[in-house]
Amino acid sequence: MMRLYASALVFAFMLVTAPNNSAAASVASFPIDWQDWPVVARHQIYSTDTILPEDASAFFQESVYAYTWMNNGQGSPLTIRVNPNKMQQYQTHGPYTDGITVVAIAEASNIVWVTEHLGGFPIYGSYNLKGEDVSDDHPSLAPDFCHSCHNTYKDICINGTCFTPEP
Repeated sequence: MMRLYASALVFAFMLVTAPNNSAAASVASFPIDWQDWPVVARHQIYSTDTILPEDASAFFQESVYAYTWMNNGQGSPLTIRVNPNKMQQYQTHGPYTDGITVVAIAEASNIVWVTEHLGGFPIYGSYNLKGEDVSDDHPSLAPDFCHSCHNTYKDICINGTCFTPEP
């Protein structure tokens, strides 16, 4: 109970002390060594002309429509890499210790999404390959957008991570 209370206080502190001039600024840190992390999954960001099957889950639909704008609507390979120090935690979707947990790289758009954990809570960031914050380049790159989607689909995005390693 005390850990939950302390985690809630950390999260509340983060919200209160966030800069007011840029509501969209990334909260998660950019990991300089992410290229050395193991690849655990490869997926696809779909193009704007994608026709989804009628039985597509709400999570899949929202994910597809949120990012079809990338790469001029042409789609992009998506690579998921996990911090090697968090691999065991990732395989069971946590709980996670503090620190950067996972990155998702939209290869054709040169965007690196970061999920970090702080006090047990996931926080998010969007960066280019140079580590520059791009979270205000599009509404779907804002940490609040990431949090909203990951939090809405908790059955898939368990403890803030949405993919599991492929066999």
